[in-house]
Amino acid sequence: MGNHVKESLTLSPYLLWFLLHGTQVGIAMLSFQRYIITGAEQDSWVSLLLVGISMHFITWIMFFVLKNANEGDIISLHQQLFGKWLGKCLTLGFYGYILLFLITEIRLYVEVLHVWVFPNTKIWIFSLMILMICIYLVSGGLRVVAGVCFFCIVIPSLLLLSLSVPLKYAHWTNFLPLFNHQFNDYAESAFHSLTLFSGVEFLLLLYPFIKNNEKSQKWAQISNVHTTILYLFITLVSFSYFNIQQLEHTIWPTLILSKIIQLPFLERFDSIYVYNWFLIIVARCCVPLWAGIRILRKTFGLKARPSLWITSTIVFICLIPLKGQKMIEKLDFLLSVTGGILLYGYIPLLFILILIINFFKKKHMVKIKGKQ
Repeated sequence: MGNHVKESLTLSPYLLWFLLHGTQVGIAMLSFQRYIITGAEQDSWVSLLLVGISMHFITWIMFFVLKNANEGDIISLHQQLFGKWLGKCLTLGFYGYILLFLITEIRLYVEVLHVWVFPNTKIWIFSLMILMICIYLVSGGLRVVAGVCFFCIVIPSLLLLSLSVPLKYAHWTNFLPLFNHQFNDYAESAFHSLTLFSGVEFLLLLYPFIKNNEKSQKWAQISNVHTTILYLFITLVSFSYFNIQQLEHTIWPTLILSKIIQLPFLERFDSIYVYNWFLIIVARCCVPLWAGIRILRKTFGLKARPSLWITSTIVFICLIPLKGQKMIEKLDFLLSVTGGILLYGYIPLLFILILIINFFKKKHMVKIKGKQ
């Protein structure tokens, strides 16, 4: 693998932990419980755990694939496997996924702000505010983005310790009966869990910017462990407090859990959750925004600043007409489908293609040595 990134632009391997975890944890943490119960119900934590475990295998595949790319990223790999024009089309398809990722995340958080805090403020104002902050941070480069991911994950994660308070009112019988669902039920819950782990795919563009990238896989795997444990903890707390019928009619279970907490100097503890989640959203949006810039720069030869404004403008224009809860749910469903196809379909396909190509190369080399 030929790494053409300057040494001064590369990051320490451990920062891959925060970059990937920062893109995996987002607004879905406030509402995912009501979606994953579709299918396996009280056993859906099993599906979530299995999806988390599968991410380790997908991450291993991505490292293998990227080691065989000429420049260590998905852009060069596309041209290497499919040629110049088809490779560019596939890269633009990945760029479209990045736009969908940004649009979905920003719109979901804006809905929370609109419902819980500022019901009279127009949605486009929130969208523009989030985008402008992300533009400012991403314009500083990947090092700034990595620093944002570090602080924007560590600080709000401390707030999650407050979720231990609802355990005082836990009903552990909500988990019974155990393992009484069919395979299709677990598969359906696993599908709804995919969005929770989306973000690890940005390794396909981050890889060349990591020092000793071939040996940095352990940090990516640690990120998967961190994300899985975090979601599993919230799931177990939520299931111990709510029964299945209650979760079906609760849009943001995590925020409802935060309302249980009462302090003498603070009336609404859930407001702290909403405001602190802004830090998480910024971290989750900065990495894909940087990735979109990287694609436009390498595919069309644009400079960083025009690429940044083009990507941000497209996202903002797409956000304006998205109104209503049903539209938001459709958007989230679309991201789950495309993310699932990318992680469990397209990336393994690239893996198989590389294995086939390497097999024939070795076979050809053996023939040449035999003739000599």
